[in-house]
Amino acid sequence: MSTQAVAKAQTARRTKPVRARRIVKEVLFYLVVALILTVVMVPFLWMVSGSFKTTLELQSADVLRPGHEPRFIPREPTLENYIRVNSTVPMLDYFKNSLIISTGTMIVATTLALLAGYAISRFDFPGKRPYVVSVFSTQMLPGILFLIPYFVLFTWINQNFGIRLRDTYPGMIFTYTSFSLPFAMLMLASYIDTIPRELDEQARIDGCSSLGILFRIILPLSMPSIAAVGIYSFIMAWNEILFASVLTGSNTKTVAVGLLDFITTQEARWGGMMAAAVIVSLPVVFLFTLVQRQIIDGLVSGATKG
Repeated sequence: MSTQAVAKAQTARRTKPVRARRIVKEVLFYLVVALILTVVMVPFLWMVSGSFKTTLELQSADVLRPGHEPRFIPREPTLENYIRVNSTVPMLDYFKNSLIISTGTMIVATTLALLAGYAISRFDFPGKRPYVVSVFSTQMLPGILFLIPYFVLFTWINQNFGIRLRDTYPGMIFTYTSFSLPFAMLMLASYIDTIPRELDEQARIDGCSSLGILFRIILPLSMPSIAAVGIYSFIMAWNEILFASVLTGSNTKTVAVGLLDFITTQEARWGGMMAAAVIVSLPVVFLFTLVQRQIIDGLVSGATKG
């Protein structure tokens, strides 16, 4: 056997274990992905399936009764749940309230986060590091810790200044902005850190002020991260139920709280609830699908520096 053939045989023996390990890693990776997708998608698909089922089929499902086992495919598909979704519960009004509050939160939080993130990234000021640490620390506290203070604060402002915040759009936008702003601000600051400072210096040579640099240089280059924090703020306000159940009322009740109206002391309208839940999930799915590439780019770039 020639020296060249021996070398090829040795190389083949060395590469076999490497290939085997690579195949095992890929198989494990896809198994984990499949498991995660199953855990996430099965409840969603069951909700979609339930929205096309009759109330009788939903309430009579029983794994122990032959012929009444739960099924993904409805026995008698119906659109009645979608047709009557707004007849017993004013879901369209709740939908409008959530849309106004979530969009307002997204706009206000993203605007403030851009300004604050730019200041943190590009300027040095006294107490900068303690300030950033304090903002980080707010993310460790549970939201329910602030529920009573917010209620007391809104009541105090109303009694002393005559400004009504509870059960109003500005009050809910203020509340949700205060919760989404810390994460959005720090994420944008991390993303702006990746933008070369040489661009700022060249813009200053051309006569740009700090605001000019922000809107002409930083803003266009930060669009992926801005899209990510915008959708994050929107989804956070859209799905939140704890503060909405206390700080909203008949004028501003959101869809997250309104879904509970399908369950009363007399009956539970599961079909209507599932149809409403499908409709409520559409705006989030649409927005995420529309800007998913920007969200991924913003999250990945904002999580690393350099």
